[in-house]
Amino acid sequence: MKSKLLISKDVLRQDYLSCYGGRIYKTPNIDMLARKGTLFKNFYTAAVSSGMAYSAMFSGLNIHEMKRSYFRDVDQFDQCPTLFQLFEEMGYETHVIWDKRWYKSSRKKAQVFSKNTNFHNLSIEQPVGPHCKYERSENGRIVAKQNTTPLGDIMEEVKTVLESKTKQIFLWIHSPHVYSGRTGYGSDIDLFDTLVGELMKIFIGDIYLTGDHGHMNGEKTIPCYGHHVYEGAIKIPLITPNHFGKKTIETPLSNIQLKNIILEENFNSKKFVYSDSRYYLQPDRKLAIRKGDFKYIYNKNDKSEELYDLTYDPNENVNLLLDKIIDTERLSEYFLDEIFYYPRWEKAEKAYLELKAEKDRIWKNGNRWVELYIRAREIKRRGLLKTIYTKFKPKKILKGRWGAKAKADLSKK
Repeated sequence: MKSKLLISKDVLRQDYLSCYGGRIYKTPNIDMLARKGTLFKNFYTAAVSSGMAYSAMFSGLNIHEMKRSYFRDVDQFDQCPTLFQLFEEMGYETHVIWDKRWYKSSRKKAQVFSKNTNFHNLSIEQPVGPHCKYERSENGRIVAKQNTTPLGDIMEEVKTVLESKTKQIFLWIHSPHVYSGRTGYGSDIDLFDTLVGELMKIFIGDIYLTGDHGHMNGEKTIPCYGHHVYEGAIKIPLITPNHFGKKTIETPLSNIQLKNIILEENFNSKKFVYSDSRYYLQPDRKLAIRKGDFKYIYNKNDKSEELYDLTYDPNENVNLLLDKIIDTERLSEYFLDEIFYYPRWEKAEKAYLELKAEKDRIWKNGNRWVELYIRAREIKRRGLLKTIYTKFKPKKILKGRWGAKAKADLSKK
């Protein structure tokens, strides 16, 4: 038996890493890990918020397969043995190293650990963006913590774990959105790469690297993550030891496969890959389903649909279900196929019908009164005016191609 190390980072996009073609950041240590192992090019999170993502990646179940109905503190996961429980049944020690805020929050939303899991809760996070509500100066800027050595704290904890272990271990190290001392998403990728390099020097066993979810980074005018299932938010890195005899794997896979990849050093390709933004009772739920080149998105709030061909349109600029495009500058409408050249309409239609049928098969609706209660809680949390603006900002539902409901954005960019 070999010890296993899983390294992950919040809001980790593929293009943050140079081995994935990223041009802004240099990540030589992670690149080395990729050269020695296998890089998965089309790897997706099953959920776009941390607690839900942990639930999927350590249980091996998609969000729609779980008994959980909305996002809240939950009891211990009991639908199947989790990765932590399975490792302990095999005689491993299990450990988690992360920021102390995750122990107080996301852990309670997932509960996929074992009763014997050892938690090592450090103060290594710098709250930024939506996580920095109460830590700003008078001018509104972030008050940066002065701890400039979060990697030292992590490495000291890792060394303590390795020196005190009495058997093989499964160790999960989860890095926060931003390390203490830095003040923006993506600003600490050099530190993350340095951490990976230091861990490669001292850890004897298999090393895996991934994210829990991505980050929109301003794409489609969306600043953050958690509410959308576009590629920036759900497509994440995965680098593993070379269990598979290949340097790269192109097959679309979900992080529900992580359990098998780490435990059994294998995976089973699935016909469909799913990513969810919410549990089934929650409002503003968005579900993405990918098969091959095509990706379908369903929006619960307005029942609108989107379809993208990710080979021709990897940035999801053109919803193929829009029969007409609205030009807000010219105040005109144009047929999509007159202004956008696309050679695979027949394949797109077949993909749409198949993906929509799959959505209908797995979609669940709960008790209407419970849904209204959850919506009321959401309005209280977000505020009435913000909720109204989000729901009614200018968009128009159109009769789309092949009978779809497609949404046109009428706001000027």
